[in-house]
Amino acid sequence: MPFFKLDEIPGAVVAPGHSTAYGPTITGDELEIGWYTEPKGTGAKAHHHKSEQMMLVVSGRLRMRIADETREIGPGEVALILSDQEHEQIALEEGTRFVSFKTSTGQLPDGE
Repeated sequence: MPFFKLDEIPGAVVAPGHSTAYGPTITGDELEIGWYTEPKGTGAKAHHHKSEQMMLVVSGRLRMRIADETREIGPGEVALILSDQEHEQIALEEGTRFVSFKTSTGQLPDGE
């Protein structure tokens, strides 16, 4: 199926072992997109994965650490995470929403 309506796709916690990100994920042969929210004060523990990832904040704010750089990002800002780069984030506002883009192979942290 080539077309999707995000509000009709069941949501799930993406990676319960390390993240509170919740929402629908669409995975193709090579790419993955997620439409996620995180409650204030929660996020993803430090981890890394083979896939590159971009995160676009739609609403709210995230504090992100990528390698040795930490920054707060908000609506319209994007974080680029390269392959095997350690990163973590925490939602600074209730209902922070972001879009996650990844390559579909190697998208889960090592060990998951």
